[in-house]
Amino acid sequence: MKKAVVLLSDGIDSPVACHLAMEQGYDIIAITYDNTPFYSPVNLEITKRLFMQLAELHNKPLKLYIIKHGENLARIIDTLSDRSKSYICVLCKRSMIKLANEIADKEGADVIVTGENLGQVASQTLDNMIVISKASKRHIVRPLLCMDKLEIEKIAKEIGTYETSIGSKSGCSAVPKHPQTKANKIIVEKLEKDIEIVMDLE
Repeated sequence: MKKAVVLLSDGIDSPVACHLAMEQGYDIIAITYDNTPFYSPVNLEITKRLFMQLAELHNKPLKLYIIKHGENLARIIDTLSDRSKSYICVLCKRSMIKLANEIADKEGADVIVTGENLGQVASQTLDNMIVISKASKRHIVRPLLCMDKLEIEKIAKEIGTYETSIGSKSGCSAVPKHPQTKANKIIVEKLEKDIEIVMDLE
């Protein structure tokens, strides 16, 4: 059986991506990132509920890794100059992908699966996704890449995760006012040189 590491969050998209990967026959290992203090603890609790819903929906035990990522994100922010802070989201996502690859090495997973959707938010542009993908040793599968929001919401409602995902929670307070939409790989790699990313599991 093909094995995939899935990046799971409290949003609408990633549970749908996880579901679709399982529908395609992937044996999945879920990863979520605890970004405290940049997220409310409620966000993590919602993610855990979504994880349980997916396990119940597919009637199989699933494994969930929780990576404490708040300190990594803090290091990213503290290392960047004001001029470079537009890159926070791209650098954060690349660090998440690198950590996901470490879990994939441990679990023997073939691919990484994400809920990214082209152009849905400012950071999910084609340029940014290309640069983010370069951080991965494995192919990144994006089942929702070209779906529109209504299609994704329809599936979320069908599988019962939609209401959980839209529950009361906070956005990420680390998101810059003007996120970078056309990331440059050379600039990104230069910025990363001074940033230490640590695997810290809950």
